[in-house]
Amino acid sequence: MALKIHSLLSSSLSFSSHPLLLLPSNLCKSSILKTLTLTTRNGVVRSKPSKTNRRSSLPLISAALPPLDLTEENVRQVLLDARSEFAQIFDASVGMTGEAELAEVDGPFVKLSLRGRFWHTRAMVLARLGNYLKSRIPEILEVEIEDEKQLDDSPENF
Repeated sequence: MALKIHSLLSSSLSFSSHPLLLLPSNLCKSSILKTLTLTTRNGVVRSKPSKTNRRSSLPLISAALPPLDLTEENVRQVLLDARSEFAQIFDASVGMTGEAELAEVDGPFVKLSLRGRFWHTRAMVLARLGNYLKSRIPEILEVEIEDEKQLDDSPENF
């Protein structure tokens, strides 16, 4: 029998269902993901830490934001949230002056307007914004561009 335990905790772990499964705090560090494999042979519990550690600068546990209703105000708010979430797309410090604005809400369909320069192609920006909007506002079925010409990445459109 083998049991793998993954932990990011700096405190000790214990499981009330089995008193032998206890990980002391010196085995776990908050910035390193460790896997500990416990095996039993002839009634003896043996442990073996994994050889691979993955460093993580972000916590693995996060609270999901609650879903929002489909209103123009909520779409505008989520677009503002996306601007900070996707800072690499909208990075004004390197001359990326792109703006995504709500053009229209028509039932479950949302149309966006893109202006300025983006780090990625405009089609990629629209796709990422669409995914972000749909994840925050589940009522949205489709996110489209207001005018197909806005997907043209040529310099004269900036």
